[in-house]
Amino acid sequence: MEGRWFREEDYNALIHVRPIHAVERPDVMKLTTCENAASIPALGDGEQKVFFQAGGEWCYLWTPLSFRRSEPVPVVIHHHGAGGFVRDGSADWLDQEAKVAYLRAVMGGAGCAVAGSHACGDHWGNADAVAANGALFEALVESPHIDAARVGLMGGGLGGALVWNSVLGPMAGRLKAVAVMQAVVSLEAVIREQKFKAPCLRGYGLPEDTPDDEAIQRIAPNDPLPRLQRLAPGTPLPRTVIFHGAEDDNIPPETNAIPLAEALRKAGGDVTLELFPGVGHAVYAIGEEIERRLKAFFSSSL
Repeated sequence: MEGRWFREEDYNALIHVRPIHAVERPDVMKLTTCENAASIPALGDGEQKVFFQAGGEWCYLWTPLSFRRSEPVPVVIHHHGAGGFVRDGSADWLDQEAKVAYLRAVMGGAGCAVAGSHACGDHWGNADAVAANGALFEALVESPHIDAARVGLMGGGLGGALVWNSVLGPMAGRLKAVAVMQAVVSLEAVIREQKFKAPCLRGYGLPEDTPDDEAIQRIAPNDPLPRLQRLAPGTPLPRTVIFHGAEDDNIPPETNAIPLAEALRKAGGDVTLELFPGVGHAVYAIGEEIERRLKAFFSSSL
């Protein structure tokens, strides 16, 4: 795939929701094709997981036990990391208990639903992923079951790049809260630091041996950090929390989490940066401490 640069016209052309298919898992609500392909079908009361397509990618929506179809709820869109997936009836963040615990903490804190898109897999925030994420967002906010004024994002690793390209793109000015962990925000740093250069370039259809300067120049329109650093003071921004390992050698805080916080604050954003001493590239492995923080953050922010 060549040159996945985000353009507004690309997003507008790609955004759509395909027919919904039934799935064969007992914990997943079976859905038939809906008449209005631009919306999520009506849900029942209580906890349920539904799978559908938006922007050509598989997505899920998981409602909390407290959900009542007559009462719109806030939603947090989760962005998976490297190797993550959403398929028809399955998603890594719904199937692995260690990951599920984080989503349950978010749902428990805000009484919210959680949603996610496959978003083209290992995308590193490219235009196709942004368009798919935008399509999911539109499907959610058009649903009578979702409170469109109370939408948050959450992600980490390469999912962090998608978070910020979505904040700067189709979701600009429409979000209340963002939580990022292992915060990838500088694709230039990813390339120069070499550890994830090859997979990052694959996400943009570039050869792995592309020289650093050329790769940085070609990906620049999709690199979140410099775009965030150019934001004018007073730009509407979501309340943000950043969790990052102070000893992360894979995605160093000095080139990602710290300049991210500085850029958001410069633009007037409400930002909390928490660097965990002695923790490397394993923020998710902290467990209950992060669960408590996520629960408290979304409880107070949505």
